[in-house]
Amino acid sequence: MSVSNSRVFIDTNILFYANDLTEAFGLQAINRINELAQLNNELFISPQTLKEYANVTLRNAVYHKLDLPPNITIVRNNIIRFQRDFQMIFENQDSVDKWLNLLPMLTTSKDVFDFSLASIIISNSIPYILTHNTSDFVKFNSYFTVLPLFP
Repeated sequence: MSVSNSRVFIDTNILFYANDLTEAFGLQAINRINELAQLNNELFISPQTLKEYANVTLRNAVYHKLDLPPNITIVRNNIIRFQRDFQMIFENQDSVDKWLNLLPMLTTSKDVFDFSLASIIISNSIPYILTHNTSDFVKFNSYFTVLPLFP
C-alpha cells in the first residue's frame, strides 16, 4: 500500500534499517522512504524515535563488540540528518491526554512507548505510520493506518 500527498510518521525501526545496510531490510527501508517522499508525502519523526534509534543502534554496536565512541558519533550525525530530512513533531498536553485515554487498551508494559508514539501521531492528525512492526500498531487502526515496510 502506498499513499501520496499525505502525512506519514516514520517509525524507529525504519530509521534503523535505512541506516544500516548490513541489515536485511536496509535497502527496502530506504526505498520505502524515498517512494513516500517522491509521492509528495510529508514525513515525520519525534524526539522519542530519535532516542529509540540511538538506543537500538548503540545496543547493536555493544552486542557486536564494536568500539562505542565512533558509533556514538555516527548516531549523532544520523540524528542531525534526520532532523534535517524529516519534520519533527513533539509531545504536548493533548498527546499526553490522548496517551492517558489509550492506556486502558494496554496489555503489556512493553507497549507503553508504542502507545506514546501513537498518542503523538493521533494528536498531530497524522493518518499513516510506516513501520516493520505492524503488529505493534494495529490496535490503533481506528486512529491511523499502518503502512508496512513490505507493501
